[in-house]
Amino acid sequence: MKKNKLISILLLLFSINSFSVPGAFTTLMVEAKDIDRYVDVLKNSNEIFEAIGSQQAGVCITRSGNSYPGQMFVYNAFNSLEEAMAVSELYDPYKAPVSLNRLREIKYSATFKPLVEFEARDGFHQLFMLKLNNPIAFAGKMKELQNAINDDGHDIMIGVFATIAGGPIETGLSHLRMITDTGANMGKILDKYFDNASWSQIWFDAQEYVDEDVNETIEFCETIYK
Repeated sequence: MKKNKLISILLLLFSINSFSVPGAFTTLMVEAKDIDRYVDVLKNSNEIFEAIGSQQAGVCITRSGNSYPGQMFVYNAFNSLEEAMAVSELYDPYKAPVSLNRLREIKYSATFKPLVEFEARDGFHQLFMLKLNNPIAFAGKMKELQNAINDDGHDIMIGVFATIAGGPIETGLSHLRMITDTGANMGKILDKYFDNASWSQIWFDAQEYVDEDVNETIEFCETIYK
């Protein structure tokens, strides 16, 4: 690993610790052969989530910007990275029951650490995969943006996440996740953004911390275990 890349990773980890944001998430990215059936099976598989100590589990199904048919992931929420990263020693998704494995093809897994206070919400998710030069500063701007949009009469949750052990697809990227209850409400917020709402400037200011916008998708997320 190049020296400057190692330093960047260490600085990010130290910054995460000093930021003191609770929680962590594990994700399993899959290609579902039949999404509805796969989700139904998961909803009746509480023993898996109980075995790994999941605080909350859910699914997010990609509806726009798909890389492949049946694109989705299963997430598990934990109180800390300590709990989340212990899962790899507790559960092997490749050894899951046949009823699950025959309904999906596993793509990869990753762990995510929120950089701002965040709660997993159902609904409409707009996801940006970004290369950031200062994730902590960007996260602070997104917290400011969330507050400003909500003060304008909306209800949005904005999360920024550092990726851990995401393999060739996720390494070096951060996730920005904007959540509303419906697509119409997200569209209403975007209409105001394009009409130069006062809080649009916060987004413009945050772009100094973005080196590249790598990918953007729309997902619908649902809690299946809590």
